[in-house]
Amino acid sequence: MAQTITLEIPAAIAEMSENLTDLKRRLYEDIIIAEFQKGNLSIRESAKLLGLTYEGFLEWLGRQQLSFITASQVELVESYHHFEAFMQSSGKL
Repeated sequence: MAQTITLEIPAAIAEMSENLTDLKRRLYEDIIIAEFQKGNLSIRESAKLLGLTYEGFLEWLGRQQLSFITASQVELVESYHHFEAFMQSSGKL
């Protein structure tokens, strides 16, 4: 179910868009990016909301110069250490 909201946008921001449709789309995309980066939306959910395929969303993120990795540096290091320990315990390192 969609919700309709009304926002007051400063003229300086509104003028950065070609038209109202462009501005609405940019705001919609920004909300999806924010929720994706917070971990509230998956790649698949984000893609669907934008009318893109999974791969299309990854490509779109690249064009926006955004990463599909939403983990923090600490989480990535921790994950690497778990992987390294697993590889050592399985004799593959």
